[in-house]
Amino acid sequence: MQKRLVAIVVLVIGAAGIVAGVTMLSAGSTARGWPVVPGQIVERSVGPSTTSGASRPGRYFEPRVTYRYTVDGKPYTGHRIALTTNAYDEAKARSVADDLPERVDVHYNPRDPGDALLQPSSTGIAIVALIAGAIAALVGGGLLIAGFTKN
Repeated sequence: MQKRLVAIVVLVIGAAGIVAGVTMLSAGSTARGWPVVPGQIVERSVGPSTTSGASRPGRYFEPRVTYRYTVDGKPYTGHRIALTTNAYDEAKARSVADDLPERVDVHYNPRDPGDALLQPSSTGIAIVALIAGAIAALVGGGLLIAGFTKN
């Protein structure tokens, strides 16, 4: 019974990874199709990571930017660099923020121009989540089938 429970947990984790990967691929594809306008970075900084994966506060940081852009004559301010927030050591986070050019291409949601980002692609992490999820689902499914056939 305990082996079946482990198999079910692994299968559920795999399914969650697959759903997360597909969701990220879809969101990235949608954002890559958003209109693009020129923008300008007006502030750069580094702050403590807000990602759930940063389990040790004070050890992980994220780059932070403020940029301005205009859509149909109306000014907007944005803060998102990408669809996902990455945690780095402090030096790398500073490097990521500093490496962004002063003038940037801003991808904005045509339905809500205040929803914008600078780097719409999250393909890499999405593919990793999808592959890891598929492997976990296959392992969990295999363990579950093996658990039922041994009885």
